[in-house]
Amino acid sequence: MTLAALAAGCGGGSLSHGDFVKKADAICSAYRDGTKSVVQPRSYDQIVKFVATTLPLYEAALQKLEALEPPSSDAQAVRTWLAADRRVAKALHDLGDAAQRRDFPSVTAAASQVQLAGNASREAAGGLGMTVCARLVSGR
Repeated sequence: MTLAALAAGCGGGSLSHGDFVKKADAICSAYRDGTKSVVQPRSYDQIVKFVATTLPLYEAALQKLEALEPPSSDAQAVRTWLAADRRVAKALHDLGDAAQRRDFPSVTAAASQVQLAGNASREAAGGLGMTVCARLVSGR
């Protein structure tokens, strides 16, 4: 048995591009399915509830995505994509904090950051060939 076969049998090594895209889209699909019933917030209390519901799911999905090993040819693009997703998570956290304080300027700023980071994430995911991840924006 070759070293490569041993590594593959133990789960080590990076995924092919196609397998990485398929697994990442499956994680994003599970996240999307888990947040389908979440109502878009229209008040401070709804924002707090929205963040409390979606942020743990988003962070769990992000953790699963970070555990995937992309092929070396995609590594930099994946780092860029996941960095944008980490910015989405931080902005969602900030959004929830601002809504709890009923701080409208901070809510507006955090919501803008969610959108900006979400746009960057979708663009990076699309550049990698993903379909589901390229359509997601915090909670949708």
